Amino acid sequence: MDPVGRYPRSRLIKAALRDAWLIWRDTGHWLVLLIVAWLLFATLIRLWYHELPIWSFGAALYVAFSQMLLEPQPLPRQWWLQIFFYVMPALAFVLLARGALNAGLLVFDKRNRREAWQMALASTFNKHIIVCGLGKVGYRVVRQLLLSQHDVVAIDMSSNGEFSELVSGMGVPVLFGDARQPELLLQAGLERAHSLAVVTSDDLTNLDIALTARELRGDISIVMRVFNDSLSRKLGSAFNITTAFSTTALAAPTFAAAAIGSGITNALYVAGKLLSTIEVPVVRNGVLDGRLVQTVEDEHDVSILYVRTPHSHDQRPRGDHRLSADDVVVIIGPLESIHRIQQLNQPNAAPHSPIRRT
Repeated sequence: MDPVGRYPRSRLIKAALRDAWLIWRDTGHWLVLLIVAWLLFATLIRLWYHELPIWSFGAALYVAFSQMLLEPQPLPRQWWLQIFFYVMPALAFVLLARGALNAGLLVFDKRNRREAWQMALASTFNKHIIVCGLGKVGYRVVRQLLLSQHDVVAIDMSSNGEFSELVSGMGVPVLFGDARQPELLLQAGLERAHSLAVVTSDDLTNLDIALTARELRGDISIVMRVFNDSLSRKLGSAFNITTAFSTTALAAPTFAAAAIGSGITNALYVAGKLLSTIEVPVVRNGVLDGRLVQTVEDEHDVSILYVRTPHSHDQRPRGDHRLSADDVVVIIGPLESIHRIQQLNQPNAAPHSPIRRT
């Protein structure tokens, strides 16, 4: 089942306050100008207006407010003060209309509102991981990070991307734009982030994003997707990029292992040795049925990473756990050991001498 993020109430409150601040930042100055004009008008009335009894500054505020809201008050005798009585209502209308227009555009423009809310959510994250690029690889990276209980903020070039809505539905803020722009990385919380994963499908774009992030924050941990093996080897030392993974280098072992043996789900090189993983159902009367995990590991030079029984599962099975028919195990080991277990995991398979660890 896909992980679906649920924002805690405290985060939603912080995001709402941040969102309100953004609206105020873009519209509040019009209200401030209106208040300043009102106070100035009230001061003039308090000092020089005599057509009505003005006993206090509060009364002057009331008269000024009424005049500005087109509730006409008696005209003053002074010609210059009469100008204020005509000009201030028009000025109040202009300032209110301008502020209301700006606020309306921010609130009712669905695209801008959605992007502003995503930025407000992103501003509440701390020690999170920023993922740049929401293609197939980026989507899988985000999904795996969520399964591992990590907070994620994503950046994608286009709001029409195939996985943008899926990722947003998982409770991940998604910012749209060019991640090579410093402003966008900062909006994603680069200064507070734990690390940055750059996984677009273009090497030069990935490198540009990584270098921009390094300029903004020298200590950020960067994981980068690279297609060119030569570039991958040079990035770590030349540009102080923590880790650079070549897509070709990662995929090649799996392709090779899958071609050699059926059922291979993944493969990787460890200390120059190709290890493969495979999911194996325990067959009744096969080589795994009734055996202890430790015994299988010792005899066949493999490691059992996971055991699923009809009623439970164990990601770190104990060595004294006894396997039985209908269990499913995930095994990692050399291809020859994997192939050997596949052959022996049959009903009443002929016994073979075990492989001993060296």
